[in-house]
Amino acid sequence: MDQMLNGLRVLDLTNNLAAPIASVSMADYGAEVIHIERPTVGDDSRAFPPIVDGVSLPYCSYNRGKKSIVLDLKDPKGAELVKQMIKDADVLIESFRPGVMDRLGLGYETAAKINPALIYCSVSAFGQKGPYREKAGYDLIAQAYSGFMHMTGEKNGRPMLSGFAIGDLVSALNVFGSIMAALVYRGKTGKGQHVDVSLCRTMLWCNTYLDYVNVGRDIARAGWVSGMSAPYGSFPGGDGDLIVACCNENLWQKLCRVIDREDLLEDPRTKTNESRVENKDFITSVVADWVGSFEHIEQAAEILNAAGIPNSKIFSNFDLEHDEHARSCEWLLEVPVGGGPEEKTYVTRGVPADFSETPGDPRHPAPSLGEHNHEILGRYGLSPEEIDALEEKWAKR
Repeated sequence: MDQMLNGLRVLDLTNNLAAPIASVSMADYGAEVIHIERPTVGDDSRAFPPIVDGVSLPYCSYNRGKKSIVLDLKDPKGAELVKQMIKDADVLIESFRPGVMDRLGLGYETAAKINPALIYCSVSAFGQKGPYREKAGYDLIAQAYSGFMHMTGEKNGRPMLSGFAIGDLVSALNVFGSIMAALVYRGKTGKGQHVDVSLCRTMLWCNTYLDYVNVGRDIARAGWVSGMSAPYGSFPGGDGDLIVACCNENLWQKLCRVIDREDLLEDPRTKTNESRVENKDFITSVVADWVGSFEHIEQAAEILNAAGIPNSKIFSNFDLEHDEHARSCEWLLEVPVGGGPEEKTYVTRGVPADFSETPGDPRHPAPSLGEHNHEILGRYGLSPEEIDALEEKWAKR
């Protein structure tokens, strides 16, 4: 079956997580993604644990279906090869600090002269302009800058980081969506453009509490419950924690009936969502008492499910690995590891959305470092002997 992005050629000069995850989505949907890596060490994520038989499983997840070549971009020959590749590329994604690609002679202005239809996407911590543009940064910096950490953690405790790299992951979706939008525009006009995606800007865009600055308030972190709806949070039960999410009046009324507290329907402290948020400590204690009255949280969940009230236990990674919904919908699936002679598989994430005609194919293995040097570089006039000589030269630098 043809995939949506078949025929699309992507030059992937990226590293780490955010930008590689964006380009792996393009590979999942059929694009030819050429991952240009550093000699000897390759992408940083090749060293990320867990490592099985010398192969990083995170690297496999973020780079499956790509083609790996090794180029030394500081060598004029390496930079010249990238320029040749730009001529027939549709997309270039780079995640160097601002200014590095210009110093290598591969900045947007140069690339656009070579190929005016190129979509050139730069991914960085603070973006390509502004007083912070040259600051280094990773996912954690974006969490700190955006207000995310300020709002995360126990009510009277220290700010906390997310349990996973939320800044990288959300930014990857932003990179993917922004490039797709630029490709639609190119389809209408024939024009390429420069796309600037910042991890910090992406996470700031996610800050749903910024509206409160307009009324002179800085909302404090709320710990296990939301500061925008109530009851909307985590409540302890006999053998775990249960999420209960009532973010409108209909759900609140259903909950009051389910927990046999219809008196709260007319209580001024709980009559509107605004008043419930103002009195969320009281609301939290009421719901926590009800959830805590059950020996097993599944008992409370069954009652809430019957009433149509959103709820969930808090899943561990092992819960997810064996979850029938995640498996049957292929949100999680077995994919070949790659990078070695044996056809081993590992559990990883599937594609993030379903398409009825072109569902995407994430089952391809990740490449070993430089696996496609001869295939790709041979397209641009290099003989096998010349490619071998460059590999040997760059391995010594």
